Amino acid sequence: MVFATVCPLAAQVLMIIIMAIHGQWLFAAMIVPGAIGYLASMLSSVSVGKHSSQSTLAPAHEHVPSAEAITGESSHEPQSMEAAPTCTVEALLDFDHLPWRTIIGYWTNQSHPVDLAVPIGMTAHGPFILDLAKQGPHALVAGTTGSGKSVLLQSWCLMLAAKNRPELVNFVFLDFKGGSAFQSLEQLPHTVGSVSDLDLAHAARALRALETELTRREQLVATAKASSIDDMPSPPARLIVVIDEFHALKDRLANYIDRLTRIASLGRSLGMHVIACTQNPIGQVNADMKANMSISICLRVRDRMQSIELLGDGRAARISPSAPGAAFCNDAEAVTALRCASICDIGRVQRHIGWASRFMDSPAQPLLFTAPLPRKVSDQTNATMTGIASDHIWFGLADNGITLDNAEISLHRGNVAVIGAIGRGKTTLLNVLARHAVSASGLVVYLYIAQRNGRIVQRLRAETSYDASPNVRMRDVPKPPHTVWIVDDADDLLDPFNTATEALTFRRALADSQISVVFAVSAPKLVRVPEHCTTRIIFPFADRTTDLMTGIPADLLHQFGATDMNIAGRGVFIDGGTACLVQCAAQNL
Repeated sequence: MVFATVCPLAAQVLMIIIMAIHGQWLFAAMIVPGAIGYLASMLSSVSVGKHSSQSTLAPAHEHVPSAEAITGESSHEPQSMEAAPTCTVEALLDFDHLPWRTIIGYWTNQSHPVDLAVPIGMTAHGPFILDLAKQGPHALVAGTTGSGKSVLLQSWCLMLAAKNRPELVNFVFLDFKGGSAFQSLEQLPHTVGSVSDLDLAHAARALRALETELTRREQLVATAKASSIDDMPSPPARLIVVIDEFHALKDRLANYIDRLTRIASLGRSLGMHVIACTQNPIGQVNADMKANMSISICLRVRDRMQSIELLGDGRAARISPSAPGAAFCNDAEAVTALRCASICDIGRVQRHIGWASRFMDSPAQPLLFTAPLPRKVSDQTNATMTGIASDHIWFGLADNGITLDNAEISLHRGNVAVIGAIGRGKTTLLNVLARHAVSASGLVVYLYIAQRNGRIVQRLRAETSYDASPNVRMRDVPKPPHTVWIVDDADDLLDPFNTATEALTFRRALADSQISVVFAVSAPKLVRVPEHCTTRIIFPFADRTTDLMTGIPADLLHQFGATDMNIAGRGVFIDGGTACLVQCAAQNL
């Protein structure tokens, strides 16, 4: 050690001597300052070494900086974690042998309309109360497999449901772990939607519905001239979006993450909350979303860096695998060790919440979104249909991307084109329309059926007779019926070079405002919009260029997968400036 210290100084002194002998005084002068500086540094190191050797002989009671002071991590987390007792949801809610009565007591004795401050576990000093509204409004939960994330989400939601009536708090569950985590919670009267990664189309509908709900609440707040829904006289229910395995949602529906980010940014004033759960919090939640997540709950994690991401230190990586439910909660003010509550019988708690809701006569909460279009829709009778206008004809189900509704069409407002390849369900749709048009009032329906030797005409409804004698007042005279032609395989009739009598008659009927023509074609090239029709029902051809030429919007065409192309009756309904997906009804299912 001494040789390594003295050797550089000796080398510099030797260089000065050699240069002085050769008369290189300028170079020698340049080396002298460096040698002096190194000598001073060496003397300083020697003095510090003597001081440290004396410090080692100091008494043991003198203060030595601890690892806690250096790293900022407390060495008492394991003890405080073990001191936190285990608990159950039933115990924290003080359930007796009839829990529904206790739940009704919570609902009737609320001091505030909505109470999001609920116990989710136990600390060493008692129940740990977490207020999603005041400490949130959003939360991020992290933990490795088997740490108790799903149980925490279930118990948290049951606590919120037991403390608040269904008309005050609603849930939307997004389970990207196969649908098992929230299966029991789907039956809660508070639930307005639940999806899993087994049906990505359904999950995409949920995210679109959440964005629509956010916009609706913004309009409600703006109309009421309020700063938040809390200032409204009749605010909508708090909506809590619970996501299990957020990283899987991010990977499989990456284009929809911006919708959740917008909810995280604007949700506080609009009463929308997000509880996201993931195995690895590093890089899974973007900065804009994380900036609004004030609550971080970290269960056991494998990597110290994951704990640092949520808590600021690595204490969660030291949680024992034999302690599921052990966690640390960081609410931006303090980090608290707790044991999350478990559930003895989740089905029993769910049933009693439902019984309490029925006892209180709570109204059923409307679903925020519905399932996608079914593969088949059976034909209905007029007696079973509701909400259909008197001058409209029902033909299936319509999908606006969020909810399903009746697909209906007016035969009083012009011609209708049914476009699609052979085998897609055009003839079946025409038969359904003809059947319902016969039952409608004020229509005379003619069905034209193509055969090898020409077309045959069937009058499905005779004209309604009316008395137009001079003795009858004009206001008592009913309007003459509107004529409807339903024509199948009309490709040759649209050909401008076809001069046959039936082709000329058909083209004149297209231009006659007194006749509505519903015609089906296999090729769209001869259909002119708006000359021939403004309303169309199109069955896509699986060729993007052709489908766009028929008028299908690009965003709707993007929703068609390979499976949809093979479903008979699955098409796009274009009426004026609106377009939506439809599943046309089939006969005799």
